[in-house]
Amino acid sequence: MEEMKIAPHEVFAMHELLQLKNIWTLKIAGLTGQIADPKLRSILETDLENSQKQIETLRDCVRQYEFGIN
Repeated sequence: MEEMKIAPHEVFAMHELLQLKNIWTLKIAGLTGQIADPKLRSILETDLENSQKQIETLRDCVRQYEFGIN
């Protein structure tokens, strides 16, 4: 299998995206309890679950490329 390499600026971009996702997830988690509309609450809860999965994926990618684990 061919080893994939990415440039340092791409790892930095993943860090930035991870920070944005973390902030967004915290904001959604704080707002969800204050939303009265069930449909909007459901949308936010779904987005929260998706964001948490994306954060885990990004963390794994960042760790993999920071430490050269391919």
